[in-house]
Amino acid sequence: MTMFRKKWQVPLFCTLLIFGLLMSAQYNTQVAVLNSLASQSSEDLVTLVKQLNEKRIQLEQEVTGLEGTKRSLDQQAAADSTLVASLKNELKQLQVIDGNVPVHGPGIKITITQDSNLYYRDLIDLINELWASGAEAIAINEYRIMNNTVIYEAEDVNHNLIITLNNKPLLSPVIIKAVGHPDTLEKGLTFSGGIIDTLNIYQVFPVIKKQEDLVIPIASSHFSSKYLKR
Repeated sequence: MTMFRKKWQVPLFCTLLIFGLLMSAQYNTQVAVLNSLASQSSEDLVTLVKQLNEKRIQLEQEVTGLEGTKRSLDQQAAADSTLVASLKNELKQLQVIDGNVPVHGPGIKITITQDSNLYYRDLIDLINELWASGAEAIAINEYRIMNNTVIYEAEDVNHNLIITLNNKPLLSPVIIKAVGHPDTLEKGLTFSGGIIDTLNIYQVFPVIKKQEDLVIPIASSHFSSKYLKR
């Protein structure tokens, strides 16, 4: 029993001793601070308070300056983000215009069968009317129409006139896809006295269907120049 008591008494004694030393050190520190302040003159204390106030004001000004810098950086970051988004949108639009990317969207599909008496100028007029009606992208038989696309005519081996698309024969049926507002595109073609009425006179009867989602492929060829520089 005596050995058991000795085993727990020693750690307890050490703990109490350390606690007492810590309390004594803290008390001595507080007394030293109080004695230090008490030993200073009123002028020294006023100077000390003034210095502390000046330091506080300086720190507050630094905080205000840092907050202003943060706001400026946040505004600049927001402006940069807006600029990047705008540039990405412009790049996307340029890629669409240049035919570098496939596009899709609502629009109309026009089918002209082989028995139609279609002339190449009729096809040009039809495409131009679609552009004028707000078409954003057009394809003929899955060939993307660009500003340098050539629609013309040639003779086949039997000396019959055929329509060519960039010097290649245009096969029948001719299927035109135009992305844009379906109602506006259709009305641009079918209003009284418009292009469809004119084509009907020459025995060309395009079939127009509105589509919820049309895919216009990437352009298969691009304009090349000899003298333009970038």
